[in-house]
Amino acid sequence: MRRRHYLLATSSVLGFAGCSSTSSDPTETAAKTETENTEQQTAGNTEEMTERQLSGHIRPAESPESPVKDLSCEKGNFTRHPPMYDEGSVPWGDTGYVSLRIDGTAFEYGDTAQITLTNTSDSTLTLGLKYMYQIELLTEDGWQDVRGQTGDDEFQYVDMGTEAAPGEVFEWSLRLTEDGVVPGEKDFTVCPELVSGRYRFVYWTATPVAVAFDLQK
Repeated sequence: MRRRHYLLATSSVLGFAGCSSTSSDPTETAAKTETENTEQQTAGNTEEMTERQLSGHIRPAESPESPVKDLSCEKGNFTRHPPMYDEGSVPWGDTGYVSLRIDGTAFEYGDTAQITLTNTSDSTLTLGLKYMYQIELLTEDGWQDVRGQTGDDEFQYVDMGTEAAPGEVFEWSLRLTEDGVVPGEKDFTVCPELVSGRYRFVYWTATPVAVAFDLQK
């Protein structure tokens, strides 16, 4: 099984290759027509699946209130989780082959947010693991992860290469508390405590994609 280590930043490229040919042979023409019809039917089925499964929201319609001024932690030797993607390149909700949705755009502290990632293409994709996400708060310095870790260890992830068939890939049930936004696979700490504001969830493997919500505490 192929393993790739992610240190501080990551990027992946999905490639697609194909070939085409022309022929005047009636048998080949009939076979080609049948293949095209099958592909069109598959695409139609994918569209129906997408419309059925992509219920939810991408981000609030209203502009966020004033960003949080400061996101500082008083814990000694605390390092905030860095962005694991190229800043400024995170699309909202859809990338063209995967879509991210959340079941609401306004939550109270302690609520549970349901977030779903769907492969909306008609091909099997290679994505990262489920816990490869970031929970960020909008601050005057931009989006910052509310989590981090103490000690001198680097932030490190191992990509096991999840094979994602068309349809729902992952579903997260995130309880919006300090413990709830930390995946069990990681020894992260939320510092300072969660506050009211505009948050976003970023699934960052391959092409990153995000949804946003408001939290009231």
